[in-house]
Amino acid sequence: MRILNVADFNWMTGAERHRASLCLFAIRRKFTNAATRANHLVVEFSDRAVARMGAPLGLRGLGGAWANRRFLQVVDEFRPDLILLHFADAITNRSLAETRRLSPGVTVADINIDPIDTAKNQRRLALRAGVADALFVTTAEPGLGAHAGPGGFAAYLPNPVDAAGETGRAFETPAPAFDLLFPARDDSPREIGAGFISPTAAAARLRASVPRLRLSTPGIGGEPPAEGHDYFLALQSARMGWALSRRATLPLYASDRMAHLFGWGLAVLIDHRVGFERFYRPEEAVFYDDLPDLAASLERLIADDAAAREIARAGWARTRALFDSGRVLAYLLAQLFDEGGAQGYEWPCERWRG
Repeated sequence: MRILNVADFNWMTGAERHRASLCLFAIRRKFTNAATRANHLVVEFSDRAVARMGAPLGLRGLGGAWANRRFLQVVDEFRPDLILLHFADAITNRSLAETRRLSPGVTVADINIDPIDTAKNQRRLALRAGVADALFVTTAEPGLGAHAGPGGFAAYLPNPVDAAGETGRAFETPAPAFDLLFPARDDSPREIGAGFISPTAAAARLRASVPRLRLSTPGIGGEPPAEGHDYFLALQSARMGWALSRRATLPLYASDRMAHLFGWGLAVLIDHRVGFERFYRPEEAVFYDDLPDLAASLERLIADDAAAREIARAGWARTRALFDSGRVLAYLLAQLFDEGGAQGYEWPCERWRG
């Protein structure tokens, strides 16, 4: 199969690129890896970079027309069987309609990994209705079928792990520098317990509740975020990882950070309300109700490192068995191309329609 993977692949263009921003664990990159291993031919198209390169003064917002022309040139030359869109906002629906003339029979799938209840993401969810054949979302919400448009469907997409990216085995580290890794990209409130709290405040409360906690907080409280190789080092430096998403009550939603933590072999702490007990036993992940419950679990596992290491090892193995990128891609392809859709997976396999 010929697959055109359209996303921000962080090609370094424009003065605003002060750093590479490689996004080594991004789902878009994992799907390229998985598809290539499965003998599909993959072409990557970075819509934002092309828009930036073709815009006056490198201002991406002025380069949309250029990006769409180049996108259609790629479609015409490559004639893809499948187009995957990952927040490819520079590509217009008009261009997607034109792809069906240039590459007859092409299937278009829109992929959305953000919380579904923000105003910005609500607009994105509705953007491709009636244009894309399918909408894949990392939240198991049947109501998303309303965004699929006539003839289309929405479906759940779990966050994958990839052996080429998540290469660590932190559970093999005998004496890590930190007990807990708690990374964040910004200080916007996260849902914890009955309310919302910023990562900075959450870290302060954990330190107060568990005085002996050795806590690593990249991106929080003035610390620089861990990116690229620094992120590898941060993952390897801790025994446990806190998978704190922006929302804890969206069904089966988690930031892809959770996949990084599991995939690198940390013992992962998860709010039980999100529903991941469907996939993980208590021996494979640590579930909590609120901050006091989380603090109690940390106290227990700091005192019993052998137990923490065993949870980390078991969670790592379970994650690789369920959510390997090749398996998740096979599920996506089955949803798109098998008459009855995907079947036999541990997560919801329904195809929701409006």
